[in-house]
Amino acid sequence: MRSLSLLDTTLREGEQFIKTFFTLEQRLTIARLLDALGVPFIEVPSPVSSPETRDSIQAICALDLRSHIVAHVRCVEADVEAALETSVYGLNLFFGTSSELRTYSHGKQIEQIKASAVPLIRRIREAGRYVRFSAEDAFRSDLVDLLTIFDAVVEAGVERIGLPDTVGIATPRQVEQMVRLISDRYPGVGIEFHGHNDTGCAIANTIAAFEGGADCLDVTIMGIGERNGIASLSGMIAQLYIHYPELLIGYDLTQLVSLDHYVAESLDIGIPYNMPITAPSAFTHRAGVHTKAVLHNPNAYEILNPGDFGLARHVDIGSRFTGRYAVGHRVSELGLQLSSEGIQRLTSALKARAEQGSLTDTEVDLFIHTWCQEKGNLVWER
Repeated sequence: MRSLSLLDTTLREGEQFIKTFFTLEQRLTIARLLDALGVPFIEVPSPVSSPETRDSIQAICALDLRSHIVAHVRCVEADVEAALETSVYGLNLFFGTSSELRTYSHGKQIEQIKASAVPLIRRIREAGRYVRFSAEDAFRSDLVDLLTIFDAVVEAGVERIGLPDTVGIATPRQVEQMVRLISDRYPGVGIEFHGHNDTGCAIANTIAAFEGGADCLDVTIMGIGERNGIASLSGMIAQLYIHYPELLIGYDLTQLVSLDHYVAESLDIGIPYNMPITAPSAFTHRAGVHTKAVLHNPNAYEILNPGDFGLARHVDIGSRFTGRYAVGHRVSELGLQLSSEGIQRLTSALKARAEQGSLTDTEVDLFIHTWCQEKGNLVWER
């Protein structure tokens, strides 16, 4: 069985989301929740970002979690030394390698990038820490440039290579091809993928990276991050649950809902309506043909079992699209008995009422009770 590590970077990439400002207590709670879920890696910012950031990193490390804490650090000696002075498990080095970033960001040439990265990787390894080197904006970088740098950092002892789609430009096919090429070239080295969602491909690209050979995938809670964010933790868990369930052994999936809700509340935002697993309506069924099939067998329209995530499915019958089977099922749950004719008439009445606006579950139950009381001449089943 292939190994796979999820790296949650909510406390680093997620802090770059426009609405994010986590307090120390919120950072600690998020780290604890990620650990309870079973996430192997938690990424934090560079300790040189601010004195408060350094203190929070130390506080997270002091929690003594099962998750490995890794710091996201520039290839700068002062940054590396500052990170080594903390108790982090390892360092995630990065350097922009595309012509755009080399021209408009740091201004370094390929040989200069190598000259900066190699001694720092050796220093980190000598200190006994884990180290990854990431080629920022890899999918706009020249392939020869990438391989030139990767050859050097692999020889220096890097344990993982990072292939970030920093601007979200890649397609799943491009990601799989690139990861497979790198995986074949460096068989003893891990590969990490970090995919932004600027063109809506973050989750698809991230699972494509795994299928191409990556063994570490970056996510954030609800996909928050710079601009449109990156692949969401719940989205990747949904993919793994369906296609690679063996890789989720050891995860407590019931923690996922609490995690998304906590971060949403911390940011004063709602969980997106289309978020896999944790969206408010993720397991809600409305259309008549759907509800009838789901009430017979949930697998008809559900590929995820809500119970595995500590959730329950919901059949919404308070709309114009409701069907008589779902209405009859609810009538039975309320302890009432109606004839087939009665259920048909009740369904028609409920649909007519719903044309004025959808009803809540409480309003539906009241409508059913009221309607039954008013139809005293209704033929009841015996």
